[in-house]
Amino acid sequence: MAVPVEKLITSDILKPARYLGNELGAVHKPWDTAATRWVLTYPEVYEVGASNLGHIILYNILNAQPRSLCDRAYLPAPDLAEKLRATHTPLFAVESKRSLTEFDIIGFSLSYELGATNILEMLDLAGIPLTWLERLDGNYPLIFAGGQTATSNPEPYADFFDFIALGDGEELLPEINLVLADGFAASLSREELLLDLAQIPGVYVPQFYDMAEDGSVHPLRSDVPKRILRRVATPIPAYSTGLVPYMETVHDRLTIEIRRGCTRGCRFCQPGMLTRPARDVEPADVVEAITKGMRETGYNEFSLLSLSCSDYLSLPAVGMEIKNRLKNENISLSLPSQRVDRFDENIANILGGTRKGGLTFAPEAGTQRMRDIVNKGLTNSELLRGVKTASEQGWNKIKLYFMIGLPGETDADVIGIAETVSWLKRECWAKGRKTLNFNLTISNFTPKPHTPFQWHSVSTAEFKRKQNLLRQEFRRMKAVKVNFTDVRISAMEDFIGRGDRTLSKVVRHAWELGAGMDSWYDNVEQAYQAWGVAIALSGKMWKYRQIENGEWNLFGDSLEDKEDKGDKGDKGDKEDKEDKGDKGDKGDKGDKGDKGDKGDKGDK
Repeated sequence: MAVPVEKLITSDILKPARYLGNELGAVHKPWDTAATRWVLTYPEVYEVGASNLGHIILYNILNAQPRSLCDRAYLPAPDLAEKLRATHTPLFAVESKRSLTEFDIIGFSLSYELGATNILEMLDLAGIPLTWLERLDGNYPLIFAGGQTATSNPEPYADFFDFIALGDGEELLPEINLVLADGFAASLSREELLLDLAQIPGVYVPQFYDMAEDGSVHPLRSDVPKRILRRVATPIPAYSTGLVPYMETVHDRLTIEIRRGCTRGCRFCQPGMLTRPARDVEPADVVEAITKGMRETGYNEFSLLSLSCSDYLSLPAVGMEIKNRLKNENISLSLPSQRVDRFDENIANILGGTRKGGLTFAPEAGTQRMRDIVNKGLTNSELLRGVKTASEQGWNKIKLYFMIGLPGETDADVIGIAETVSWLKRECWAKGRKTLNFNLTISNFTPKPHTPFQWHSVSTAEFKRKQNLLRQEFRRMKAVKVNFTDVRISAMEDFIGRGDRTLSKVVRHAWELGAGMDSWYDNVEQAYQAWGVAIALSGKMWKYRQIENGEWNLFGDSLEDKEDKGDKGDKGDKEDKEDKGDKGDKGDKGDKGDKGDKGDKGDK
């Protein structure tokens, strides 16, 4: 039964187009004849979720399966969420307007360590119990997660999902669909269905496994695999076309993936490690997908997506072919963050159109020494040549990404970021040319699982000190805008990202205390307080203190840790209160496009 959306979406609801569905490219399939009914959800507001390429691809693939129906849902904004609760109306899917509880299976994309609170909010709004254990006694949909964070370390979220899809979903989800269709036809129980799903490579069913005292995970029964393999699939550009929203979204353009994986081996980069091996899409398939997609959607801009677009050897040829085919249609090409050492006149010639937007490069570190440590493979001369080429080709706005807190970093390396920017401005200056403007994002290095730096320790106090060093250096530098990532949220990401199954209760407590949309600047203060109290209530403050002080302990509790473990008085000390009162620099907010760029880096 459809939810009466017309009674909910009234004049007091902001951006009602978020909830209408029926966009150009949306798929409508008959409900009654479907053997499996899916909802794919991106747990963010519509303008972020509807732009996510992985979300669009999997939606199209599932709807291409015979007798399979796939709808979509997104995190409602606070105004609609409040109205849903006040009217006791369940969260609905945008195409059919049916309650999420009417579907057979609901999939969530988990691409951010703190994003699980948004998932819990959506489950609660749908009237679905939050944990698999609570769902055993009811006729609820199967709940699963996929995406980069779910693949890298599913354990902190294990209590919430019936199963977790590890790796690429293009081939995995159709296999899951076939097993479900057969299981429903045979009237299998929930446990029997999950046992069949557990036999599929890439499917992890947490309830069939348990965590040992050392944090390792082992099967509870002999008929499930001891190890779950990450699935690897080749990108299929043909499924990238679709969904032209009624409102402006974060990526308001056609996006086509040209390469998955990376051969560079940067030692901090989790997507580069999780998406191996590198797989290039055939140039002819890319050209065909773009030509068809631009004409079907009506966009006048397209973006080519990869962890490193400039490493796609056919990039100049593909770009020129598209320009020639669509030369009378005023189209332009944009690229996400790319390798500055590969940026040359050939790439410059295919970018943009009649307008020049910004360019994004990621030197990551300010000194050659640090770039060598992280295996960036970028020299000062290559950096200068790339930026100079951009300036000479007409770009006067360049965005640069740097990190602080990397292993082996000294204050000289931190100050080197400012010195590098100053040097680039000086070397690229030319009489009669517009001033070169730099927009810098300086993030805090957060160790990620499955990377060579995964057990490196970081310190929030050191992050703050290094940020202040850079603020002093940039104080008098003109035509440079600097945005710093909030230190407190970086520590929370680190704590959850490398945690174990016991952190599920921390995630739940944080949501109950008001955490949600934690990556949005306006919510940082509330999120920080909620996560801090949740950690204390769960008896984990001793471990979080290790994160704050840069004392991550992989090999068990020291005597001092065990003594601190029982001390819940940590949550009320004076230092905590001072930290909570530090709202940071408002420049941290960045722009909406920054948030979208991060999503571009292979979120599947």
